[in-house]
Amino acid sequence: MTVRRFLLFVSIVAIAAYSWIYAGGLQPTPVPVRSDGFGHFVFLPAVVVDHDPSLETTARECCSGTFPHWTAIIRWPDTGRYVSAHPIGVSVMLLPMYVGAHVLTWWSNFPPDGWSLYYQHAAGLGGLAMLVAGLAVLGRALSRWHSPRVVVATLAVLTFGTNLFHYGTYDSVYSHVFSFFLLACLIDLVPRWYERPATRDALLVGVVCGLIVLVRHPNAILLGLVPLYGLGTSRGVVAQLTLLWTRRRQVAVMTVVFALVLAPQLAIYHAATGRLFVSSYGQVWFNFASPRLFGVLLSVQKGVFFWSPVLLAGVAGWWRLRGQARGFVAPILVVVPLTTYIIASWSDWQYGASYGHRGFTDLLPLFAVGMAAAFERMAARRTSHLVLTAVVGIAVALSVAQMLQYWVGALPFSDLTWEHYRAGFLRFSR
Repeated sequence: MTVRRFLLFVSIVAIAAYSWIYAGGLQPTPVPVRSDGFGHFVFLPAVVVDHDPSLETTARECCSGTFPHWTAIIRWPDTGRYVSAHPIGVSVMLLPMYVGAHVLTWWSNFPPDGWSLYYQHAAGLGGLAMLVAGLAVLGRALSRWHSPRVVVATLAVLTFGTNLFHYGTYDSVYSHVFSFFLLACLIDLVPRWYERPATRDALLVGVVCGLIVLVRHPNAILLGLVPLYGLGTSRGVVAQLTLLWTRRRQVAVMTVVFALVLAPQLAIYHAATGRLFVSSYGQVWFNFASPRLFGVLLSVQKGVFFWSPVLLAGVAGWWRLRGQARGFVAPILVVVPLTTYIIASWSDWQYGASYGHRGFTDLLPLFAVGMAAAFERMAARRTSHLVLTAVVGIAVALSVAQMLQYWVGALPFSDLTWEHYRAGFLRFSR
């Protein structure tokens, strides 16, 4: 199977799953814009329909004047103005589809209030499109270093052996599949810019970096890929700094574009709070002295390797990177442990309701780089190839089955215990 055929296959399966979720009554809240998705989406009706980015008009129109607590939109204590815990990045990326839905709604019998049927599914299908687009960009990057067979295998295992498909369909208005797409773009762009610097690529890197932070502020850590690429493999620290200095004009272009992309968010924060940088999560905190590393990595509650054991192949493959891909070793060794430590230090380290640990969905393109290297190695070792393929296949099948359990309510959204997991193993009734 070629990469294009795989992408077509994923598109068909994702649309079928999305239809089942919403047309078949599988989702208890029968709209894509819910929970965290509400906070990411709310800026679209506020700007496009209500023409009021302060969210005051939207609060009156949708929520009788006050946003519910679960939306994580609060009134800032010093000013009394609304501040959302979720930034505007997802809304920015969904804007073209939302405007299309707005036009289509005017030709229909649905109310053009910013929240009716077409608006909802423009957002939901927008997340699905990010899934397919992210896989396409990631496939293009991996194809520079690996055979088509290895690339397709990597994309297939990543899609169905982790929670990626879930966040491209069931919870597609959450930020994670958007972050997945943007990190895939960065992995595609950065080696190209280092190999043959071009102003166009510098502009694109600046836009992607800005959107990464605009979609989810903690993902600013991912920007380390840009200055760290190639460090310690093809270049030492001095050579790396010298290289970046010789390209200072393009680095300046990246920085200016990055700042311009962030400017609307900073303006919203300043108008609401009088500050450029704020944290509006309220009753959550970080405990950096006692991170829940076991819980985040291995526990039945949300352990990333418990729920997506295929990612261990990605970890193993990081030590097998060759050629251009080897340039990602230093970024991976910085970005992944630091992100893990921050996630494990957060008071809500489970990230609330989720299938698997959604804090790592954003990082899946980095795991894919290692996974492809591991699969390349597997293909070269004929004696263990069949055994390892069977193990990976079983892990993927288990991931799909457990995702379906989550969808039908057989698995709780959070706080799963080992006893509950064993009692409900592969049972699809509540």
